[in-house]
Amino acid sequence: MNPIRIEEKKLINDIEISQCLHISNNLFGIHYHSKNYFLEKNLIIVIALNEDEIVGFFTYIISKNKTVIDCIAVDNKWQRKKIGTLFLEYFFKNIVNPKDKLVAYAWKVDNQIPANNLNLKFGLKKVENLGKIWKEECNKSFQCIQFKNTCQCECVLYSN
Repeated sequence: MNPIRIEEKKLINDIEISQCLHISNNLFGIHYHSKNYFLEKNLIIVIALNEDEIVGFFTYIISKNKTVIDCIAVDNKWQRKKIGTLFLEYFFKNIVNPKDKLVAYAWKVDNQIPANNLNLKFGLKKVENLGKIWKEECNKSFQCIQFKNTCQCECVLYSN
């Protein structure tokens, strides 16, 4: 049996925010996400827990004409253990109607899209490469872990 529990959070506390920020800082760079991000009223947060430790988080936003998967983040030592799959299984079983318009944004770095197989597995297809949308913020508003004299990452739009 998988020891990972998936829980949707209506309210997230400071300890949980701290654990999510630790994961975000390691994956995306320092200050990519902030405490205020996790407190946004339209943002819905789903966490993956191993006992009481958050090992990943999944965020999405529902608007009247679409649902946007904003972020899937899994701690480095817990990657490749099907946590991303558990997040999307929970999401498609409990949250989204298959008829709803669904959008996801994925990072492309070093010509790889880490979330590509996961998106495809759940019926999301590549729609468009949006290019280097973080270029103005990269290594300015956050310390990007991929930065090499200039922005390296691109954003790819997926949809159903």
